Amino acid sequence: MWATENERVLLTHDLATMVRAFLLQRQQQSACTPVVLVPDSLPVGLVIEEILFLDQCSDESDWAAGAIYHPL
Repeated sequence: MWATENERVLLTHDLATMVRAFLLQRQQQSACTPVVLVPDSLPVGLVIEEILFLDQCSDESDWAAGAIYHPL
């Protein structure tokens, strides 16, 4: 996955298929990019502000869980 290879976090509205894809990649590979799952019902501006806040207030170990459901 491009995001894993480039050490990026994946932000997606696709809750239906991305959870399964994330779990499959974790089973197949030791490394997997963190995935932030965001319902499409949330306002984009709010999501951007909260993701930027999360990035500023976290360190690498906070992302170790792999999947983060938003809103927190």
